[in-house]
Amino acid sequence: MRYKFICEYNGSAFCGWQEQLCEKTVQSELEKAFSVALRQKISITGAGRTDAGVHARGQVAHFDFAEFFDSKTLERSVNAISDKNVCIRNLEPCPEGFHARYSAKERYYTYTLCTKPVVLGKGLLWECGYELDTGLMEEAAKKFFGLHDFNAFSIPRNDGKSTECVVMELRLETAVEAHCNVSLLRWHIRGNRFLHKQIRSMIGLLFDIGRGRYEPKAIDEVFSGRFRGERTWAPPQGLVLEGVLY
Repeated sequence: MRYKFICEYNGSAFCGWQEQLCEKTVQSELEKAFSVALRQKISITGAGRTDAGVHARGQVAHFDFAEFFDSKTLERSVNAISDKNVCIRNLEPCPEGFHARYSAKERYYTYTLCTKPVVLGKGLLWECGYELDTGLMEEAAKKFFGLHDFNAFSIPRNDGKSTECVVMELRLETAVEAHCNVSLLRWHIRGNRFLHKQIRSMIGLLFDIGRGRYEPKAIDEVFSGRFRGERTWAPPQGLVLEGVLY
């Protein structure tokens, strides 16, 4: 049978999701925990290959196992065995044709910035150190909507696969912590798929626009290959995979 579950993790404790030789990753830690609990080697497939330092609240993964087990008991066992920076929820059977990655229709991320230094929660946001023109950033963000070739906003793969993605939402939510006068900016990002470091590249350029380094037309120039300046790549700790839609 095939089983799926939701996974939450603190990305700062791992070298990304995908298993790597001699590196601690979320996938490798979970496979080790499941293999111990089930006494059989288990291979796990995730919906998204988050980079080192990127977090998740709603990563989805699946695995195959031939024998019956009690899902709640196994869930508790895996969480007891696993690294304390990762946990699983909602472990349940799923259709044989379900695939955590290829069956996904949308991925939903958030990216959070703050304008001044903080201590509590700093591992989940980017202390950008600038007051930003949020209105200009929101207007510029509209240029990302719809179907585009995002190759210029990613780390090139050169594997012949499509680099086209559809961005359905890129919405900015702002709040001010009154007691400390710190502005929090949270981007809500939805798309059918995202390339390697694509979101961090998009947020980095919006940050450059918001602080006055570039005009919104810089986005068009990057898409067309005419941009020649230096670009900011937003750091990983502000990015969270919130959920996957099937």
